[in-house]
Amino acid sequence: MKRLRYLTALALSIVFTISVFIPGAYAQGNAAFSQEKAIEKIKSMFDTSGYDKFNINYNEDKIRKTWNLNWSNTKEPYGSLYATVDADTGNILNLSMYAGYDPEQKPSLIPKVSEEEARKIAEEFARKHQPDEFAQTVYRERQEPVYKPVKTVRYQQDYYFNFVRVIKNIPVEGDGFNINVDAGTGEVRSYSFNWSYEEMPSAEKIISLKDAEKIFKEKVGLKLAYQRYFDYMTKKDDVKLVYTIDGPYRVLIDAITGEFLNDANYDYPYYDGYGGGGEAQKAMNAELTPQELKEVEATRNCITKEAALKVVQKYLTIPEGYEQSYANLYEDYDNPQQRVWNISWSKKTDTPGDYGSINARVNAVTSELLSFNIWDDSRYNRDFTQKYDRAAAQKIAEDFLKKLQPEKAGSVKLEEIKGEIKYPEKIRDHYFNFTRLVNGIPYLANGFSITVDSSTGKVLGYNMRWQDREFPKVDGVLSRDEAEARFLKDIGLELSYTRVYRPQQEESKFYLVYKLKPSSSYTFDAFDFKPLDYRGKPIEKQPETAFTDIKGHWAEKDIQLLVDMGVIESKEDKFRPDENINQGDFIKLLMIATGRGPINDEVALKYGIEAGKDSGDDIQKYIDAAIKAGIVKQGEVDAQKPLPREKMAAFLVRSLGFEKVASITGIYTVPAKDAAGISPAYKGHAAVAMGLSLITGIDGRFEPRGSVTRAQAAVVLVRMLKLQAEK
Repeated sequence: MKRLRYLTALALSIVFTISVFIPGAYAQGNAAFSQEKAIEKIKSMFDTSGYDKFNINYNEDKIRKTWNLNWSNTKEPYGSLYATVDADTGNILNLSMYAGYDPEQKPSLIPKVSEEEARKIAEEFARKHQPDEFAQTVYRERQEPVYKPVKTVRYQQDYYFNFVRVIKNIPVEGDGFNINVDAGTGEVRSYSFNWSYEEMPSAEKIISLKDAEKIFKEKVGLKLAYQRYFDYMTKKDDVKLVYTIDGPYRVLIDAITGEFLNDANYDYPYYDGYGGGGEAQKAMNAELTPQELKEVEATRNCITKEAALKVVQKYLTIPEGYEQSYANLYEDYDNPQQRVWNISWSKKTDTPGDYGSINARVNAVTSELLSFNIWDDSRYNRDFTQKYDRAAAQKIAEDFLKKLQPEKAGSVKLEEIKGEIKYPEKIRDHYFNFTRLVNGIPYLANGFSITVDSSTGKVLGYNMRWQDREFPKVDGVLSRDEAEARFLKDIGLELSYTRVYRPQQEESKFYLVYKLKPSSSYTFDAFDFKPLDYRGKPIEKQPETAFTDIKGHWAEKDIQLLVDMGVIESKEDKFRPDENINQGDFIKLLMIATGRGPINDEVALKYGIEAGKDSGDDIQKYIDAAIKAGIVKQGEVDAQKPLPREKMAAFLVRSLGFEKVASITGIYTVPAKDAAGISPAYKGHAAVAMGLSLITGIDGRFEPRGSVTRAQAAVVLVRMLKLQAEK
């Protein structure tokens, strides 16, 4: 809570001190580019006649002066056009267009404008408005498809392009263009332009990459740690040994001096404390479910609220004028096996600005004090004098920890403060974070946070995070030298012009720095160094799909479209369009194309299937999910056999939600010479598929048991997606 209030106050102070609204009369005389010119510039680009409301504001800060223009509709569909124009240069800094909400509009499942076409539109737009600056940018390639197939999510219907400013092949962080293009209309939906016109440091005399890597290893490097991963869906815990980096975005090495820079943009006090009925029933109802019985049994051993109050009062004195306002017994969301008493007190007062509260949490089984937080607004209404510097406050925190948790206090390490502190004598509260050590290795999920009032020496906040876990053995982990060598080889450092704020020097300017290259993760498995996602799962590098055998093929356009959408992915350079597709591969493509895949752990849980731990399980999990989704019947798919046309018809029709209609017997006529040869179970599906033009005849024949080629499968899937967009 304190951290939130601190950041909120800081943000508001910045807004109200450096960004001001200025009346139009003064602004006109203070701006080189008038508001009339700003309006005319935007109106020359867009038709604004359909909007019934308009307003314009003028703002200026230490960096620039701007006109903010906003056209909008007060009636349905409530569309809007927002623009920011530099009041000195006339440059368009931001554009955002919202067409309005149309409940009848269907999201486009396939783009009408290709990625290549959309990129040309974005480039032409930027080149038209900022030709000189755009010529100094490069396109930043994305690591995933720009446009993905979806069923209901509307915000994914755009292409996103980022053009980064470079000076002699060195990127300038934050400078360049970001442009969104509507995949259905080809219109630019949003545009932002940022450019720093100050002189940049010279890159002629800089330290070598090798020297920068040495500084990185000495000043930061990789840290071996135990990392907790908690699956909130399954409520399962997992602890992994990882190599990670403290503050990867703070790694800034001055490329000229070799100095390790601290950027105060990332500096703020961190506090991890947080806040946060009745006795268990004595009699158990015979009608309770197993889950209910389990919960009753768990709460049976919990201490009473009165006992929890005694635990709190052992370490805290509740001041006069405070009354208990809340108490509840609950299951800890992060630790389902743990029950917690959460108790709050509020100050009774009618005086404005005199709010006060105390919150405490007690483990309802072990009777341990888990956390408390004391807040009193009156502290900020009194004159402040710091009587305890950080060293004195640290001793208070350490003594308090030893008093509460004497055994655990010997198994933690105090974390050092990152960054510069401009006015240490003005700090009201000292924050201390202690990380738990297991086998001498930090366990990042466990430890203590303590806050000490620098004026009174009173402990205002305390939080304990400590659970019994099984920890992996360290046998076989990579050494730090091996891990850092892998990191610098796989990811490494790059030169960049980056704006750095340094409070001690009271400056904010561009430095030429070595910084970490962008990465999908900066946490790695300590045994094989695979990057891990937020769930602790390995991040597999997506293959770059580029087929060499589809050029000039009759189905090239549809095959490439599915590649661009991420439906078709392959490490191979051959698609083999004229070979037969097997049933398992078609099911996988169908599930992905219709937004029912890819099947990761979360999607697998939704379908109630095993996600599969290796590639051998890949096709089967899609078949299992298709069965759950009603697209495939049990035993209907032979994964490795060629796909018959009549089965393809059934899978497509079911995917569209027409199974009940197609299953009605005796009403369908299939317009094909060989209709009698269609299996009775699939006759309705064949008729519907042909009626919807998903499948066409071959010389007047349906050929129900004829095999489907890979090219034909791609074409049919695109037809289905187009049909869905029209539904």
